[in-house]
Amino acid sequence: MKGWRTLGVNLAVALFGVLEAADWTTLLGGGSAGWALTVIGIANMVLRSVTTTPPGRPS
Repeated sequence: MKGWRTLGVNLAVALFGVLEAADWTTLLGGGSAGWALTVIGIANMVLRSVTTTPPGRPS
């Protein structure tokens, strides 16, 4: 089955949304918080470009 990597990355992004109340700038440092979200966004774009079917459907 395809699409589980995309779901996994988006689950991670959703988890960051749930933990939004945390002060990420303090936890990760001033420049690291922005870079972390940038890397997540790029990972989502890469995964979307290599997947061809919705999650859970057979190849």
